[in-house]
Amino acid sequence: METHLPHRSSKSPRGHETSDADVRQIVLIGGGLALTLAAVGLAVYGIFQYLSAHPVSIQSNPMAVYDSQIPPQPRIQEHPAVQIQQLHAYEDQALSTYGWVDKKEGIVRIPIDRAMELQLQRGFPVRQEATKK
Repeated sequence: METHLPHRSSKSPRGHETSDADVRQIVLIGGGLALTLAAVGLAVYGIFQYLSAHPVSIQSNPMAVYDSQIPPQPRIQEHPAVQIQQLHAYEDQALSTYGWVDKKEGIVRIPIDRAMELQLQRGFPVRQEATKK
C-alpha cells in the first residue's frame, strides 16, 4: 500500500529558502563573539588579580555599636524544652516550700496549699452592699 503525497511546485510561498546563508557573515559574527568572550575573560582575570593584590581594608562603621555583641532580649533559646522543664521545676519548688522572700523585711514564702487553707479559714473580703434608696 503506497501513499502518494501531492506534488508542490517550487514557486510555492510555503517552500524553503532558495539561496544559501552567507557563510562569511556567520564566520565573522562567530569570530566577533569569540573575541568579545576572550576580552571579557581577560578583563575579569585582570580584575581578580588586582583585587587579590590589594586586600580590602576594613573600615569601622560609625553606626555600629561595639560595646555589646549580645542581642537584646528575647533571645533565641538553644534548648527550649530543657529550659522550660528547669523553669517548671523552679516554680514547683517555690510553690511547695517555705522560704525567705525578703529577710530584712520579714517577708516569707509559704507553700501554696497552706496559703489556700489559711485563706479559707480567715475568709475572703466582702464588698459592702450599697444602700438602696
